[in-house]
Amino acid sequence: MSGSNRLIHEKSPYLLQHASNPVDWYPWGEEAFERAKALDRPVFLSIGYSTCHWCHVMARESFEDEEVAACLNKNYISVKVDREERPDVDHVYMTVCQMLTGSGGWPLSIVMTPEKKPFWAGTYLPKKSKFGLPGFLDVLRVLAEAWSEEREVLVEQAEKVTAALRESVDDARVSGGREAQVRNESLREGKPGAPGGLHDSILELAFRRFHSAFDEDHGGFGAAPKFPSPHNLMFLLQYWKRTGERRAFEMVESTLKHAYAGGIYDHIGFGFFRYSTDSRWMIPHFEKMLYDQALMMMAFTDMAQATQKSCWREVVWEIASFLDREMKSPEGAFYTAIDAESEGEEGKYYLWTPDEVKEILGEEGEEFIKAYGITERGNFKGRSIPHLVVSPKDGAWDAVLPPRAPALERNRKKLLASREERVRPHTDDKILTSLNGLAIAALARASRAFDDPDYLDMARVSLDFILENNMKDGEIYARYREGHVAHKGYLDDYAFLIWALIEMHQTTLEDSYLKRAERFAREMVERFWDEESKGFFLTGKGAEELIVRPKETYDGAVPSGNSVAIMDLLKLSHLLEAQDLEELAAYAISAMLPHMKTNPMAHSHLLSALEYHAGGAQDIRIAGQKDDAVVQAMISYVRRLYLPNAQIILDDEAPDEEDRPRLVICRRFTCGAPIYSVDELQVALMTGRPAT
Repeated sequence: MSGSNRLIHEKSPYLLQHASNPVDWYPWGEEAFERAKALDRPVFLSIGYSTCHWCHVMARESFEDEEVAACLNKNYISVKVDREERPDVDHVYMTVCQMLTGSGGWPLSIVMTPEKKPFWAGTYLPKKSKFGLPGFLDVLRVLAEAWSEEREVLVEQAEKVTAALRESVDDARVSGGREAQVRNESLREGKPGAPGGLHDSILELAFRRFHSAFDEDHGGFGAAPKFPSPHNLMFLLQYWKRTGERRAFEMVESTLKHAYAGGIYDHIGFGFFRYSTDSRWMIPHFEKMLYDQALMMMAFTDMAQATQKSCWREVVWEIASFLDREMKSPEGAFYTAIDAESEGEEGKYYLWTPDEVKEILGEEGEEFIKAYGITERGNFKGRSIPHLVVSPKDGAWDAVLPPRAPALERNRKKLLASREERVRPHTDDKILTSLNGLAIAALARASRAFDDPDYLDMARVSLDFILENNMKDGEIYARYREGHVAHKGYLDDYAFLIWALIEMHQTTLEDSYLKRAERFAREMVERFWDEESKGFFLTGKGAEELIVRPKETYDGAVPSGNSVAIMDLLKLSHLLEAQDLEELAAYAISAMLPHMKTNPMAHSHLLSALEYHAGGAQDIRIAGQKDDAVVQAMISYVRRLYLPNAQIILDDEAPDEEDRPRLVICRRFTCGAPIYSVDELQVALMTGRPAT
């Protein structure tokens, strides 16, 4: 086959990367499966994304190879899926891969019947056997022969896999439904929450699990590869705030310091790479993802508020400046990711030698080389990944945190300008509603914490773009690219956008954001709510029917749509005084208690929602005009502090009989005495008790 295949008509950057392959690719759709039925062939499904390093490797070795293409074109119908555009398809078949192999990842490879029932799964395979892995071409030939000569064996395997997948989903729904029923009975009896002891025990169990997995030397949890997983850190910081457990705070502080110091952070252009391949945060996988930047901004914002130290605030600024420079579209929304590769080599864009640095910086190059560990030997393919040489445990640590010494900062900018003349890695320029929601939420939160209007401007422009362009016929859609919107919104699109709207409301106190958040929340419940077992499905009513309807609770690279949706409902229930939304959230939490008990570390954002629901919420109710000096002073004071579960509720009606603004702190159905000054507020928040 020559020229282009069917993918040439798609908008996904990932699919377009494969449009000139000799493989006769189909996009996911009924045409492919009807063709497979007509030709009596199995379907080969390949799932990845445009900035995936091993997807590129497999493409070069196999999908661009004429011999592999000939085998696929003769024996299979081949289907390509962008996991970021079809998270439903990815979730279903990634679950299959984990069931069959015990692991997963991308590129994800599935072989299945024309009825979409899988009988083989794997991830990256080289064309020919190496690294202890079977050759992809050999696997294709063996499966094609089996389909021809032992069809009944493969079909039987496919039926067993599909049945096991459905059974696992049904078991989870039944067990979750039982838990939810107990919760329902408590609510009908007028009990406002599940027993606090149960909630506390789960939160304590999560803390102990994180503590046992903590790397005392380098921060983070477990061995290599290491992911920053900022939602884990945000949960631990909340746990410290609630319990006073100093160890939880120390784990967060150590992890953020070591991650920032290491090669996983881009010290020349800013922003975090995807993960570290070693335990010391030194050698990254060089992808940059929008969701990592957004979530790390949140974690550093929380730390800045918790410590009142400017260095953490400066890291937030660095990440935001990277987003503004490299991941923002001309219209102001944010792109999805930046590739690890340039010129076919991973990391090439980001690496340096001493001679390159000296050529640009002259005599001042030595100081930079020493500060950022750039050596003749290098630490990656003979070149160096810049990192802070000083240990976060050294007394000199504060001297290398931002803001940097003037000479280092001046020379960093020179190196950045020089680096931008290199061949840049590919940018996946599709605009996803879900990930823009995360970025908007992070920027709005940073604007509020630091009283910085620039962050708010960035958030507002992105939000306006999403609300204008990623909508069609009043519905949220998942992806925009080159004027084309596609894929009806998934749960994550709704949940993350609602999160953004809530953060925007708390930053501006403009009712329009709150009203929009409520509208989308009620639409989310209507489209995604699981009435039988509570919680939310990934796909909405009327979506394409897959072999199972996916439902995700695991907080992985990003918090799950379920955990974010539950937190959204809890916060909106307070802001709107909407008991029905709190009741739905309570049902969902109870349904998911088995998951939290079994593996609390995998549900950190859901644990944050549990902590909020169990009594952590603080309603800070202010009566007075927003532009009143006392009201403004109270709002500013609250926003400087680390109060992770607090929300400001402003009532702009007449404050009291004497026309004085007042503030009341409410916790778990109990409100304190009125507060009339910042001094009184300071006492109340420091002691945890309202002033009397």
